[in-house]
Amino acid sequence: MKIIDRYIIRNFIVTFLFITISLQFLSVVIDISQRMHRLENNKGSIKEALIFYYPFWSIWLINTFSPISVFLSVIFFTSKLTHNSEITAILSSGISFRRLTIPYLLSAIIIGIVALIINYYFLPVANKKKNQFHYQYMLSPRYKNKYEKNKTISAKISKNEYIFIRNFSKKENIGKECVYQKFYGKKLIYILKSRTIFWSKKHRIYILFDYKETIIKKNHDFFFIGDYKIKKFPITPEQLLPEEYIAETMNIHELKKFIDAEENKKNMNMHLNEYYQRTSSPFSTLIFTILGLSISTKRKKGEIAYNMIIGMALAFFYIFFIEITKIYSNKDYIPSYLAVWLPNIIYGIITLFFYWNRCINH
Repeated sequence: MKIIDRYIIRNFIVTFLFITISLQFLSVVIDISQRMHRLENNKGSIKEALIFYYPFWSIWLINTFSPISVFLSVIFFTSKLTHNSEITAILSSGISFRRLTIPYLLSAIIIGIVALIINYYFLPVANKKKNQFHYQYMLSPRYKNKYEKNKTISAKISKNEYIFIRNFSKKENIGKECVYQKFYGKKLIYILKSRTIFWSKKHRIYILFDYKETIIKKNHDFFFIGDYKIKKFPITPEQLLPEEYIAETMNIHELKKFIDAEENKKNMNMHLNEYYQRTSSPFSTLIFTILGLSISTKRKKGEIAYNMIIGMALAFFYIFFIEITKIYSNKDYIPSYLAVWLPNIIYGIITLFFYWNRCINH
């Protein structure tokens, strides 16, 4: 690796870290000022939020906007090189624009791989912690009542198992009148009923109180009753009553398994959007790196400010574009994979146009 490659990679990554940390600090300050009254209403404190919420919220924010941070970093760093005539000197020394692209791509690949690993495995853990604090301290009264309201469960928990629970409370993890059924093919072979069911989050088991058990055989049925029975159903209350954002709390393998188990249900596009975006978001760092390089290597009067304005406009339009396509996907107008990848495809075409134009004009 040449000295110029190391110079570009080092400055690219340092600029990326500086912009990312600066944006996080600014975002946390703004968010705290807007949520302070809600924290107080829910008996939370800023100190608790800074310890148990914002570190995990920042991980989510960093990963969500990492392509944008990469884009702004490339534009800011490369515009300075262009302003100082360093790009001109590099190109005049016989290094082609395509060769100049290599250290930028290497930097983008490093950031993209790190983002991909975080997206697949570490971000779900952060989201789980973030959401736990959010539901406890940051919900408005209307949404808090909706979240804590008792709900009826009617679900298929495996290929041959079904469960029905009336008035399950997610706040207390208690439900009334539970019925569990197991089939062999189309034949019912087992029924378990209880007056009350309790989910022990600590031990990850269900406890059924005042139960009646029926085992159905070919020639005879067997009945058993008791005060309580412990069961390990292959599903949790969070999966039985999934929150709108439950998909973001699962790693990539858990999310795939969850989607496969729920494939016959309606309104799965929200979860599919999350699944596809785990890969599309890190991939977009490559697109934005090349686009930023193509824009910021042209000399203009006041080029740093001009390029940053163009970069901000393109970056925020990209975010707006993603949100629009996801809304159409959630309403089942377009497939999830198209909704998530379409912004990358369109920006990829725009990037190819700018990059090709920059190459032939070198």
